[in-house]
Amino acid sequence: MRVRHPQGRAGRPWLAHRLAVARRGAGVLDEKYRALVRERAGLESLVARAAEEWETLATEAARWLTRALVLGGERQLAVAAAGEVAPADVRVRWRTVLGVTCPAEAAVETHADTGLSARGGSAALLAAAAAHRRALDAAAALAVAEGALRRIDAEMATTALRRNAIERHWIPAHEAAVAALDISLEEGEREDGARVRWVTGGAPDRTRRR
Repeated sequence: MRVRHPQGRAGRPWLAHRLAVARRGAGVLDEKYRALVRERAGLESLVARAAEEWETLATEAARWLTRALVLGGERQLAVAAAGEVAPADVRVRWRTVLGVTCPAEAAVETHADTGLSARGGSAALLAAAAAHRRALDAAAALAVAEGALRRIDAEMATTALRRNAIERHWIPAHEAAVAALDISLEEGEREDGARVRWVTGGAPDRTRRR
């Protein structure tokens, strides 16, 4: 990476300012990355708990459905499924974490089939329907947690990339430019000193007696 900077002594403070800004920026990005790591740890635990809850409720729903099939047969299930029920509505609430917009909570609204019993639904089938609604709530909660985790992971990758670019490329390039400029200024000072000594040594001594 080649750094273009003002030549001569004006370049020294210019480069020093740029280096200070870069180091502060790298520090801020590093702090953000560490905060994201902590946030991710919490989300990872939340995902694990949500996944366990969903698996438990999904298993329970499947068990109730099996019972309903054993008690009433597939015909009862087909008759019960013939009712017109509106799809579930899912509303997601969002929040901003460390500059990242993440899903925070899902509210699931299901429209219960009030005519299920009238169409011959057994108690087991009603229980199966309720168990599936609970499993749906758990699935939405799991989806929210996983979505937030994915967004935090993406922000972590972006933050690390920017921090590493500054630390591994931008700062070393400017430090090298400062070193090269210092060498150039020192060489210029030595040349100026040599010229001054040459001029002084070559000038006639006016105090010397003739």
